Amino acid sequence: MKKAIVAMLAVIIAGVVCIPLASGLVMEKTVRQAFTDLNALYADTGAGYSLEIVDYHRGYLASDIEWKIDLGALKNIYPINEVIFKDTAKHGFAGVVSTTSLLENPWYAAFVAEKLQGRDPVHITTRYGLTGSIESTVALDPFSVVLDNETIDIQAGSMVTKTDRELKHFTSSGNWAGLSAGEVVSIGKISLESALTRFTTFIWNGDFSFAMRDVNLREKDNSFEMKEMKGSYLLGLNEDRSKINGEALFSIDGMKTDQQTVDSASVRLATSGLDVEGYETFMQMYTRNMSQVLGSMAAMDANAEEVGEAMKKQMAAVGLQMIAAYEKLLKQGLEFKVSDLDVQLGDGQIKGDVTLRLLKDMTFMQFAPVVSQPELLFEIFYLKSDLSLPANLVGEDPKLVTPLYPGMQTGLFVKDGGNLVHAAETIDGKLMLNNREMILSPQNL
Repeated sequence: MKKAIVAMLAVIIAGVVCIPLASGLVMEKTVRQAFTDLNALYADTGAGYSLEIVDYHRGYLASDIEWKIDLGALKNIYPINEVIFKDTAKHGFAGVVSTTSLLENPWYAAFVAEKLQGRDPVHITTRYGLTGSIESTVALDPFSVVLDNETIDIQAGSMVTKTDRELKHFTSSGNWAGLSAGEVVSIGKISLESALTRFTTFIWNGDFSFAMRDVNLREKDNSFEMKEMKGSYLLGLNEDRSKINGEALFSIDGMKTDQQTVDSASVRLATSGLDVEGYETFMQMYTRNMSQVLGSMAAMDANAEEVGEAMKKQMAAVGLQMIAAYEKLLKQGLEFKVSDLDVQLGDGQIKGDVTLRLLKDMTFMQFAPVVSQPELLFEIFYLKSDLSLPANLVGEDPKLVTPLYPGMQTGLFVKDGGNLVHAAETIDGKLMLNNREMILSPQNL
C-alpha cells in the first residue's frame, strides 16, 4: 500500500514538475503556428507584410523570443522598415505569461530616452493558454512630449485582444483617456468593442463599436467642437455564404464650427447582396495595385507637386486595371441604403432615406445603350429616395423647386409648409418624382 502511495505521489510530482516545460512547448507551438497563419493572411493582401522569428530560446521555466514585423508597402510611407519585439515568457502551471518590449528598435529607444526621460510608457503582456488560446494586453501609461514647442499630454489607455488557436475568432476591448495640446486640441475618452470571426482574409463576420467623447480644435481664426460621437458596424454573410451584408450606424450629440451648429445627427448606412467571390477578387487586386503605387511613389526623386501628378496618373491606370474586378461586384441584388438620416439644426430638421438596388447582373458594356435610351436605367436599378429639409436652410434657390428638364413635371423638391420635400421611386419601369412621372429621353436631358 505504501509503495502504491509513494508511486502515485511520484507520478503527481513528476507531472507537476513537467507542467512548466509543457507550457513552454505549447507556447512555442502556438507562436510558430500563429506566425505561419498570419504570414499566409498577409501574403493574400499583396501588401508585403510579414512576421519573422529571429531567435527563439526555450528553457524550462522561461523562454526568450525576438521577432519582427516587416512593414511591406508601409516602408514607402514611413521611415521604418521593420518593428522588432523582444519577448520574455514565464512558464506557469496554467499557461505562459509573456512581456514584450519595443526597446530593441533604435528609433523607439531614442524616442523614450530623449523625449520621455527613459520611461517606457508601453507595456505589452500576452497570456498563452494550454489549449492554444492567446490573450494580449497593451497598456499605455500617461506621458507628455514636446513637439514643435507644443506640449502634448497623452492620457492612459489599454487594449485587450483575445483569439483562439486557429486565429478565427477575435474579441477586443479598448479604451483611451484621450490627449490635449494646450488650448489648441483636446480629445476626450475613446472606447471600442469588437467580436469578429474570420471567414477569409478580407471577409469577416461580427460587430464592432466605438465611442469618442468631446473633440475640440481651436486655431486663431477657426474652431471646431464635437460632442460624443458613436459608431457601430455589423458584418455578416447570408445562409449559403455567397453574399456579404453590412450595416453601420453613426451619431453625434452635437457639432459646432464658426459657421454652423448641429444639435445632433445620426445616419444608418447598409450594403447587402455583395458577391463574396467578386469582393475577394476586388480586394486582392486593389491591395496589390496600391502596394505597387506606394512603391513607385517612394522611388521618385521629385517635389511634392510632381509626385502628386504622378500619383494621379498611377491611380488612373489602377482604375483601368480594376475594371474587371468592379464588374464582378455588379451582381443582381446588390443594394446600398442610407436610412434614418436625422440632423437636428437650429433651423429645423433634415430627414432622409435612399435605397439603390441592382436588378440584374451587369457589365460595363451593358450600360452603353443607356446613353441613347436613358429609360433603360429603370430596368437596371431600383431607386427609392425621400428627403426633407428646412426651406430657409437653402435660401431662395428656384432651381430646387423648378423643373430643370422638359421631362420633369416638378422640381427635385416641392414646398411643403416650411420644408422642402423630395420623393422619388422607380415603379413598373417608370421614375416617379414627387408623385409625378419623370420622362427620361436624350432630348429631355
